[in-house]
Amino acid sequence: MKSITAAAVGLLAIIVGQPASAHVVLDKPEARIGKSFKAVLAVPHGCEGSATVRLTVSVPEGMIAVKPMPKPGWTVEVKKGAYARAYPFMHGQQLAEGVKEITWSGGRLEDSFYDEFAFSGFIADTFKPGDVLAFPAVQDCETGVTKWVELAATGQDPHTLKYPAPLLRLSAAGPLAGVSKGAIAISSAWCRATPAGAKVGAGYLTITNAGPEPDRLIAVSSDLAERAEIHEMVTHDGVMTMRSLEQGLAIAPGQTVTLAPGGIHLMLNGLKAPLVQGQETVLVLEFERAGKVATLLDILAVGAQGPVGQEGAAASSDSAMKQMHQH
Repeated sequence: MKSITAAAVGLLAIIVGQPASAHVVLDKPEARIGKSFKAVLAVPHGCEGSATVRLTVSVPEGMIAVKPMPKPGWTVEVKKGAYARAYPFMHGQQLAEGVKEITWSGGRLEDSFYDEFAFSGFIADTFKPGDVLAFPAVQDCETGVTKWVELAATGQDPHTLKYPAPLLRLSAAGPLAGVSKGAIAISSAWCRATPAGAKVGAGYLTITNAGPEPDRLIAVSSDLAERAEIHEMVTHDGVMTMRSLEQGLAIAPGQTVTLAPGGIHLMLNGLKAPLVQGQETVLVLEFERAGKVATLLDILAVGAQGPVGQEGAAASSDSAMKQMHQH
């Protein structure tokens, strides 16, 4: 898989450093390899004062399973074609063709207004960290056309580009970045994908209390589950059982608590949809002191042992989880 030149990478750094850029850009300039990605093209103005009536974006090779988001007042059209190769996808699929181009038309975006055009897809695992994908975009207006398609050649000053193509830098599919609020920090949040029809899932993460006062995790919620609970696996007389921590989970000052398979974990009961590998979902944790903290839960493979570089022994909880799935 070819990557864009170093000069293009330099251009990306410039664009990232200018969130108020007048260029058409991606609102998230970085994506993880082997993960789902929602691309949002930000259109900050028209063409020399003229309203935008059509936007066409070319999907780069290696972004597969693309689906555009409908936009009120606009018609969405796609052009499909064969990929340069077949790409492995979820549930053992091999994708050899898909969406190559997306066009939004029929609407009208005034020059003085800002709007976004979105589509989702999956970044194939054939890339390496640091690779950059280009999303050439053509902006048709009532008067004139602006083509955001330019790429810096090797040795070229990126500042000389008048109409640079939107760029996306790729990073390794490691653990999601952590979040913090007050003295509480959340990191390495993940769960396993679930088969179709499964009603129960489990979430794992690490909580650190960097403050001088104790705190307590008292509630958990997720849009994908009817209810979420804090559970603990315990073994008594050789029998492993699961119990709900009705009083929550205490986090002492300076303490780090890791929720992992076979121990304390989060139960996601009444799943509204399967947990799909490669996707992410929002999890909200509520603490007595820190309040509510939202984090992303990384959905790994069905048999995953943990995020890359943080695998743990998970087999001890499999039999208990299977029993939960049967009820």
